[in-house]
Amino acid sequence: MSMAFRRFCAVILTLLSVLSGAAAEQDDADTSLDNQQASPVLTITAPSAGQSYDSSEQLTVRAEGRNISRITLELRLPTQTLAFESAGASVEHVFQLDTPQTEGAVLIARGYADPSKAEGTPYAEQSLAIPSPREELIQKMIALAYANSQDSRYQFAPAETDTDIGVCKNFVMRLFDTYRAGYRMLAYPTLALHMPKNNSKKACAPYDYGIEWRPETAADGSPFEIAAQFKYDDSLTEEENAALARTLLLQIKKGDFLQIVGYYGGGNGPHSLFVIRDYDPQTDMIHWTDSNMRGKRINGVRWGYMQFDADATVDWWVNVFNLKKRGATLYRLRNDLYRYTETE
Repeated sequence: MSMAFRRFCAVILTLLSVLSGAAAEQDDADTSLDNQQASPVLTITAPSAGQSYDSSEQLTVRAEGRNISRITLELRLPTQTLAFESAGASVEHVFQLDTPQTEGAVLIARGYADPSKAEGTPYAEQSLAIPSPREELIQKMIALAYANSQDSRYQFAPAETDTDIGVCKNFVMRLFDTYRAGYRMLAYPTLALHMPKNNSKKACAPYDYGIEWRPETAADGSPFEIAAQFKYDDSLTEEENAALARTLLLQIKKGDFLQIVGYYGGGNGPHSLFVIRDYDPQTDMIHWTDSNMRGKRINGVRWGYMQFDADATVDWWVNVFNLKKRGATLYRLRNDLYRYTETE
């Protein structure tokens, strides 16, 4: 065998080896792509994140995906678990509930590659927290306040007359009024909800006007309860009163409404605000949204600035209303709210 022929054979063998390796790599790539394409993918499309029930006793669920032959749904409620399953790569199901729901739930959806759901069958899973109606309402009000903070109509608004949108109580009432028709109290299902107005000057005496709302109860259609109240006590020392004022402020939670009368720099008198976070013991801070805590007069008319995510320490707030004839009342939504529609 000549040297030239041996070299030719060696070149041919080398080429065959390279082509064989490339083919093997391509086979591996194809196999990997096939495995990737075969992996189940699932998405819950309804309800959306942060959305509660459709109505008092109903929740509509939709889910879809790919590489899926069967979908199972599991709704974990505080007192029971409901389940549903359907063949195919998409599903829509309405869970019918026995009673009006006032608590949250957890929705779990699974999409299986094989309709048999045999052990070892690949599946995709997604879970979604369903907030309670009360939690949903609070989050809606916070979202509305944020949207208002980006709107020039509310950023700096008239706050002179009782009907002006910049007035502090009008601002917080509008947050609640925007969504109140969609909720009811389990204890009083026939009553439409409302937020009480401030108590009269005469009824607040001997304290200053603005220390509290009208004393309406759930039986009157008010879904608010007094979580805490502080009224300056002349029989105690200033330090003792300060301790009581601090006790109220430490109880503040996201979704509370704080009604005060005091001196807060931009004003001296009543003020209403909506709390957007739980009191933070690490920073000792309270976070809120309001209107007209700060403002100025233009041609003799009061205009107020809106604030979103304003913050101050508990000590700052103590100094605001730890004064003679002054104080504060903390209002909190009841826990028995449920979703309501006009057809119910």
